[in-house]
Amino acid sequence: MMLNSRYAIPKFSRNPILTFRTSSTFLLSRFFGHLQRQYSHKFCGFRNVDDAVSCFNRMVRSFPRPPTCEFDKVLGAIVRMGHYPTAISLFNQLQLRGISPSIATFSILINCYCHQSHMNFAFSLLGTILKTGYQPNMVTFNTLINGFCINGLIFKALNFYQDLLSQGYLFDEFTYGILINGLCKNGQTRAALHLIQEMGERSVLPNLVMYSAVIDGLCKDGLVSDALGLCSKLGDRGISLDVVTYNSLIHGCCSVGRWQEATQLLTKMVREKVDPDDYTFNILIDALCKEGRILEAQGVLVMMMKRGEKPDVVTYNAIMVGYCLRKNVNEAKELFNRMVSRGLEPDVLNYSVLINGYCKAEMLDEAMVLFKEICQQNLVPNIATYNSLINGLCNSERISHVQELLDEMRDSGQPPDVVTYNILLDALCKTRPFDEAISLYRQIVQGIWPDFYTNNVIVDNLCKGEKLKIAEDALQHLLMHCCPPNVQTYTIMINALCKDGSFDEAIALLVKMDDNDCPPDAVTFETIIGALLEKNESDKAEELRQEMLTRGLVNIEKRLMHGQG
Repeated sequence: MMLNSRYAIPKFSRNPILTFRTSSTFLLSRFFGHLQRQYSHKFCGFRNVDDAVSCFNRMVRSFPRPPTCEFDKVLGAIVRMGHYPTAISLFNQLQLRGISPSIATFSILINCYCHQSHMNFAFSLLGTILKTGYQPNMVTFNTLINGFCINGLIFKALNFYQDLLSQGYLFDEFTYGILINGLCKNGQTRAALHLIQEMGERSVLPNLVMYSAVIDGLCKDGLVSDALGLCSKLGDRGISLDVVTYNSLIHGCCSVGRWQEATQLLTKMVREKVDPDDYTFNILIDALCKEGRILEAQGVLVMMMKRGEKPDVVTYNAIMVGYCLRKNVNEAKELFNRMVSRGLEPDVLNYSVLINGYCKAEMLDEAMVLFKEICQQNLVPNIATYNSLINGLCNSERISHVQELLDEMRDSGQPPDVVTYNILLDALCKTRPFDEAISLYRQIVQGIWPDFYTNNVIVDNLCKGEKLKIAEDALQHLLMHCCPPNVQTYTIMINALCKDGSFDEAIALLVKMDDNDCPPDAVTFETIIGALLEKNESDKAEELRQEMLTRGLVNIEKRLMHGQG
């Protein structure tokens, strides 16, 4: 992927062989800490953003005016407070008053635009910098590279980096740290590992923070063995792991059920005098509870408290989830009460876990009592809280209460989501004829029929639940009520029919798509063709393949894969 013309890199006139060496500990916080220290020696003593703006206004009215670097200090402080639009507005005031910005001012402005997701504006400032007579420095470049990364434009960040390399610029660990962090957060862990190897070729030593980002990425990708292997290599290179790295490894081991290695890592931490924090213990407790291993989780809790770490609401929430998964909702409530007695204030997640547990145990009255308590505690129920209650009420056929709850959701600014619609429709379809269920459904949701995405989810869920007849009725209902299904909806239905072995019905539905002004795409055809081939119906499959080719349908993804091969 190449940068498009909007991000064409200008050729800089100065000697491009630049280095920017510093010591980095954290990928982004340390980088921007350095960037901001360049503009300000301290937080300028501002109590809040209004204080900083007042100082700025006094400065622009003073005579003689302070040098630009003093304005940079104020702008830098405002940016550190996260008030990017305010900093941009003040920059515009500088220009209106004829105060020339410095290269640092421009870099601050670029940082603001990056955090406001205005990458076109940020990048265009490179040209402005050149026209003003400055040359962009490494802080400027790093700010832009970070901007691409935080906005998910990782390939543009890499292309920008490569273009600067081709002009002779040499980068340091800040640049590589930003890129590695960006790659890992965008699921490109292997590419990040390759970049670490490239650093060695350019005489830049990777640090623990970079390795930690890669290790975390590998663990999240389920490549725990690779992550553990990389850690062994770090030990050979004299790099000691910190609590952040250990937490990533422990979480990775727990996520793939490698409990013995997870506990061994905890033991190793203690042996190497790396103190586990509350997050370390919460990872283990949460993972064990989700597996129903409550006794082991309680053992970790005891160890946590012996080491002086106090369990928080997250810790208690994890164990409550474990109890509820084992249908021990009363024990979960006792734990909730102990948490409150120890001075911890429950949050909405704690309440939601208990409400969900009560609903699944068909203890609706207890769930409703807790729901009222949420409001009394000035907490705001989330969508999961409402959905748990609606599901419980639907299962108990208390539809009138569901109507009240939906009205309350709308009044509180919490609109129903796809899950809400599915719970409601599923419950109605189970207890009533489809037409009656749909009629009541539309009445309850005030005549609002879900969008295409929700339609697809509804039809897909009906198909997965082997309710093909209801799903077919749903398609007809969509057609009759001014919300025709799209090609994805039809494809979901056709796929279900194929899995059911109902090929004639699937092909008939394929024909209907044209009649309903929704022609099938390549995916639709390939769904039927693949199913037919699995059943050795090669003649029908070939007939459909020819029809697909006649229509000029070629699966784009397959074409791309073929081109790359």
